[in-house]
Amino acid sequence: MLLVAASAVYFVAVGSFRKNRACSLLLIVLFGLGFRVLFLFSTPILEDDFHRYFWDGAVLASGLNPYEHSPEEVAEGGGNEKLKELKHLYGNTLEKVNHPHVKTIYPPIAEFFFAVSYKISPMSLTAWRIMLLVFDLITLALLFVSLRKLDIPPQSLLIYWWNPLLVQQIFNSVHMDILAFPFVLGAILLFLYGRKRLWTLALSLAVGVKLWPALLFGLFLKPLREKRETLLQTIIFAVAILIVFLPTVVFQLDPASGIVMYGKSWQNNSPFFATILSGWEFVLEAMDIHPGHAQTHSRVGVIAVLLAWKFYVAFASGSLGIHRKALLIIGGAFLLSPAQFPWYYTWLLPFLCVALSPGFLALTALLPLYYLQYYFPSHPEEVGMFGNAVVWMEFGPVWALLAWEWWRFRASRRTSAVRADVAGGG
Repeated sequence: MLLVAASAVYFVAVGSFRKNRACSLLLIVLFGLGFRVLFLFSTPILEDDFHRYFWDGAVLASGLNPYEHSPEEVAEGGGNEKLKELKHLYGNTLEKVNHPHVKTIYPPIAEFFFAVSYKISPMSLTAWRIMLLVFDLITLALLFVSLRKLDIPPQSLLIYWWNPLLVQQIFNSVHMDILAFPFVLGAILLFLYGRKRLWTLALSLAVGVKLWPALLFGLFLKPLREKRETLLQTIIFAVAILIVFLPTVVFQLDPASGIVMYGKSWQNNSPFFATILSGWEFVLEAMDIHPGHAQTHSRVGVIAVLLAWKFYVAFASGSLGIHRKALLIIGGAFLLSPAQFPWYYTWLLPFLCVALSPGFLALTALLPLYYLQYYFPSHPEEVGMFGNAVVWMEFGPVWALLAWEWWRFRASRRTSAVRADVAGGG
């Protein structure tokens, strides 16, 4: 509930200071930095993904392949002598890795940064947080340059910099998602400044940290009128991605692969996907087909909807800026995803600084309800409450606000078209 209360203060600040050029930018930066410092030595609450980061970093820093063995295999004595030595040194961390039967899901560039953190200080939350803070500050600097480039008041930085959910997810829960932000924002800035080759490489590195930036590639291609240039950029991007993901492709095609298992079965906190899944289960049972196939049907359907939405936004949505298009695509991916964790929401925040959306911003206050799922297992009589009610409390208002935004956008376009016709007729 503290996050919900902090969100209320945050919304007031956004409304008051976002376009107020008289508001001190230095104070905005210092206050945001102070929020982060408060968490630098805190204990992560209800999250343990960092144990996987630490273990993977130790494996890679020791010259081994983190994609080859699952933590469970190593815990049971598998692997070579170096792995057994790591098990002896860091067995406590190894035992705490969640989903230990699954090989790592994280892309190679993310693994590289895990290893760097290990080299700085093995298994250290403080070292890891300092690395996250460095990437956070780089993100802030790139947002400042982006806002100046687009002639938007730099005070809009506080949408990102003061967001309480981001600060909690990155600096208390220490999720690694922020590592992708500088590469994504860097790619967009390079594109805006006409650096054709460099934006492709920057976006490739972003995909090497987290997969979601790959959805943005089409946004960069639309303004490229020459087919030859479009083909060249596509080839550069594809080759860069192949090089980055070569270790993953070689070792991640078996059933224990993190990417395979995530794509086939991961599901949490997603009312939209749960509704689609229930619909498919009903249809398949009516057809005397095992309802277990509903997962595959639902995921294929969601991918189809997402791709259709991506191409609509990229190629048919008029004169929207690249940041708003990125927000719509990544926001759509988040809302359609079978897994909607609070830290995934942080992907949207850099774009919200440029393209504010009340619907997406509302998730700052609503997503903390996700943690109520840790309450219900100890109250069996209420166990169905989370999936049947809480998730709709999280996302129902968001869908409603987004529908309202869409209606306003369409209405404003119709009004503009009428005015243009009147002006033309006059």
